Amino acid sequence: MKRRTEIPAQFVTDDASIVRNASFNRLWSAQILSQIAQNLLNFALIIRVFQLAQGTRLANVSVALLILSFGIPSLLFAAAAGVYVDHWNKKRVLIIANVTRALLVLGYLAFEHNLYLVLLLTFLISTATQFFTPAEAAAIPALVSKKHLQRANSLFVFTIYASFIIGYSASAPVIAAFGPSGPYILTAIMFALASALVWVLPDIQVERSKGMPFRHVVRHTWSELRDNWELIRTTHNLSFPILQLTVAQSILGVILALAPALSLAVLGLPLQNSSHYLIIPAGIGMVLGVVLIDRLTALVPRIRLIVGGVIAGAVALTLLGLADRLHHFTDGKVMLAHYQIGLIVIPIVFMLGFTNAVVSVAAQTLLQENTTEQSRGKVFGALGMMINIAATLPIFFAGILADLTSVNIVISTLGLLLLAFALGQFWYLRRSGKLG
Repeated sequence: MKRRTEIPAQFVTDDASIVRNASFNRLWSAQILSQIAQNLLNFALIIRVFQLAQGTRLANVSVALLILSFGIPSLLFAAAAGVYVDHWNKKRVLIIANVTRALLVLGYLAFEHNLYLVLLLTFLISTATQFFTPAEAAAIPALVSKKHLQRANSLFVFTIYASFIIGYSASAPVIAAFGPSGPYILTAIMFALASALVWVLPDIQVERSKGMPFRHVVRHTWSELRDNWELIRTTHNLSFPILQLTVAQSILGVILALAPALSLAVLGLPLQNSSHYLIIPAGIGMVLGVVLIDRLTALVPRIRLIVGGVIAGAVALTLLGLADRLHHFTDGKVMLAHYQIGLIVIPIVFMLGFTNAVVSVAAQTLLQENTTEQSRGKVFGALGMMINIAATLPIFFAGILADLTSVNIVISTLGLLLLAFALGQFWYLRRSGKLG
């Protein structure tokens, strides 16, 4: 007979004790491994796909298709996956998803020279991730108290952004040291180790779903989805954070899709050689945002902090798109060296990373605080679908427009559109009394 979720006895009496919670610590460690693996793989694939298409007019579109191959499975499976996760043992879902990703990553060893098969493998890995993401999000509140949920989320988001620095910065050295196959072998090992850590977690399963036949879950999928969307639509404390997370992650997806071309346009360097100007400052900003989030929410109401973060991020994104103007000065005849441009770009991407972290942690905490154990998987599945619905067309058309015009025009236009959205949102929330 399966055990009910076992909540550790030391159920968090102070901030330090959260990392002494053995079950939380194992889940967090598994997340560290899987996030570093995913970012290492993402950067290696972006470099590889851009190389495969470089010299053609479809280089940016090819990278956009790679990003979309991660996003499209969410459109197809995320919401339903969230429903199933609510009825399944989260521990088992996490193990199966990581083992599946480990096996699929090894497929790149045979097919990395074929763009179409690379996209197919990426699609399949993302499909497994659609079950992993809501299961992980639902597992966190099962292992810590509501009082310490923001701190737990801070640690998880800290890991996401720290792994962003480690994974993206380490990808090029791993390729240099072990060859093109190095990132694939290493990420497969890390996914496998993450599965081993999750293996020793207690079962995490909603009591009412125990013993429920799979056919019964499937039969009620659409009715549960309808109820879930109605709940989100009519509950401001759910719809607002989902909208913010959707916008934040969509913008991040577009930036990643255009990152190789942006690095060449602004710095004159290939992406693998510009991490000290782009990747590391953005990652440090993300980490600092996570570190300071508790102090910021103590000073500023969470909704107001989220809106302010979106406005600041929009300004930084617009400035990043205009950075190419700094290539020329003194009547447009003198070119600035890439390190001089880099000194201007560094604070801009730092601010982008900082605001993204602040918005993401605050919004995710608000979302988790307003969901129940029975609905968390569905709500986070809906979040994943919303993110990818909103990101799919912008990512694809951003790649096309960047090939037709310039990457700088696309980025600055996106920044101005985001600024208009943020200011409109501020006006609406202030007028309706929901700003906090």
